Amino acid sequence: MSTRMIAVKELVPGMAIGEPVLSVSGKVLLGKDVIIAPRTISLLTMWNVSHVFVSSENTSSPESNAPEQTPAKKAGLTEDFTGFFKEYDNLITTSVNSFDFIRNTKQIPIQELKETSFSIYSTVLSTGPAIMDYLLVSDYNLADKVTRHSVMVAFISTIIGHKLKLSDDKIHVLCLAGLLHDIGKLVVSKETDSEPKAHVINGAKLLQHVPSLPQEVLLSVLQHHELMDGSGVPMGSANDKIHLFARIIAVADLFHQHAYSGEDANPLPVLEYMSKQLFDKLDQGICQPFIRYIRDCLINSPVLLSDGRTGQIIFFNTDHLDKPVVKTHSGTIIDLATTKTIFIKRLVNQDYLANVN
Repeated sequence: MSTRMIAVKELVPGMAIGEPVLSVSGKVLLGKDVIIAPRTISLLTMWNVSHVFVSSENTSSPESNAPEQTPAKKAGLTEDFTGFFKEYDNLITTSVNSFDFIRNTKQIPIQELKETSFSIYSTVLSTGPAIMDYLLVSDYNLADKVTRHSVMVAFISTIIGHKLKLSDDKIHVLCLAGLLHDIGKLVVSKETDSEPKAHVINGAKLLQHVPSLPQEVLLSVLQHHELMDGSGVPMGSANDKIHLFARIIAVADLFHQHAYSGEDANPLPVLEYMSKQLFDKLDQGICQPFIRYIRDCLINSPVLLSDGRTGQIIFFNTDHLDKPVVKTHSGTIIDLATTKTIFIKRLVNQDYLANVN
């Protein structure tokens, strides 16, 4: 199949990539035969790609000719989870290498980290609502705690930014800030790595002289432990004195930190905690839409109950977000708000259900 070069600004949805699109470091940004969609054009522009090769046999097809996702495909079945997991595994591996480099050299491989954040944003856009289920049940032991948490916060912050309708450029900077928010933990001693003030200050020191680093990233790293009521660290800043990105990362950071008990993913207790006990500490213009988004994503999600049965969340009690109504796979309806003996132990994926049912 022949190809021809075309300017990104002249791309039309429905065209097919003729040759892989590479970053300046040689990383594949888009593979051959990817069908161009509006978001693809936006990403290419963000990546500063000016020209690409497209298949000559399909250079003017309308967007309607692109393969349409079926509802089942959008819902996220096992095949989709496997595809996401491979991409997530690659992102974790890349991040581990970057973070190990920082630990060993105290230098920031900014280009590699920017490319990782681009890939995270691209994955969020291409995966859709199913991404939260995928993230929450992904392998807990893929990497060290700092790396895995940093990647997850980048993902969650990106999702929040997208839901808040921030521009593509702002979301990419936000994603990079989320990826770097705990960078100070890579260089602080074990005695102080649990102290928020120590790692945010050390993180800011690491980043302050990095060329081409957006100022918003540095500010977000420094402020992501500030709280709306002024009780946070390191400066005790409050309300709009805290940068928007730092307020978003604060929500993502807290959510992911509390969404697990050991290796078990159960985000419901933290939703209840964020909703009722952190009202004056988190930006509610960010927190409440995020809680609603997670709640909506978890409808129909498979769960393992404390008595060993599996089921799906079918309804949320607004007064008890941690105790939804569940339909077991035998058909029994259980309102967890009315029982003290049964609770959700963790979320599970479709592969788990296939093995137990």
